[in-house]
Amino acid sequence: MERESWDNEGGQLSSHGGRIVYTAGDLLPYKVVLSHEGSRETARGFPSKGEAESFIRRNTPPADRDASEL
Repeated sequence: MERESWDNEGGQLSSHGGRIVYTAGDLLPYKVVLSHEGSRETARGFPSKGEAESFIRRNTPPADRDASEL
């Protein structure tokens, strides 16, 4: 899997959204795709869904709370 520059990835809230794409049979089957304002999306592979989810939480702001929680 091609790896892009990850200088800003690691808990800096550098993106505004993320999603996980699963590809069965890949060495790193869980790919995180992060959206960045004003620039291209970036992608990084992970061996487990939990690691991918943690990466998204570290690099995106928390989702707005549901109105029922207020």
